[in-house]
Amino acid sequence: MKRFYISIATILVLTVLAVLFVPGVDDFVEQTFQRYLGRAAR
Repeated sequence: MKRFYISIATILVLTVLAVLFVPGVDDFVEQTFQRYLGRAAR
């Protein structure tokens, strides 16, 4: 279980760094979250 939480934290940190430093990634991340939240809301 500890490995799961470490992997989630690592993915979150990598996502934040990618959004900050790689142009265009923020739009992709936003679209992905909107799709996921749209499915969860139904």
